[in-house]
Amino acid sequence: MAIKDVEMDRRDCVSYRKLLRRGGFLSASYLSVNGLDVVQLKKLARQGKIDAVRCAIGKSIRWYYREKQVELAHLRGEA
Repeated sequence: MAIKDVEMDRRDCVSYRKLLRRGGFLSASYLSVNGLDVVQLKKLARQGKIDAVRCAIGKSIRWYYREKQVELAHLRGEA
């Protein structure tokens, strides 16, 4: 999957975030607070090594990454 681009309006964003969490994705802000390098995660997603979802909500862009792949990348020292 690499990177999936999704555009939505504010009304849909809450339900879509719940769907992403159930699907095993974590937000970039959550990962950043927990000490992971979000810039490196974005590079890995662009290289196709981890799955990511790029949500455009109006002018705001939010990134979500697949939790298991992020954990593996962190253990390997890539993130």
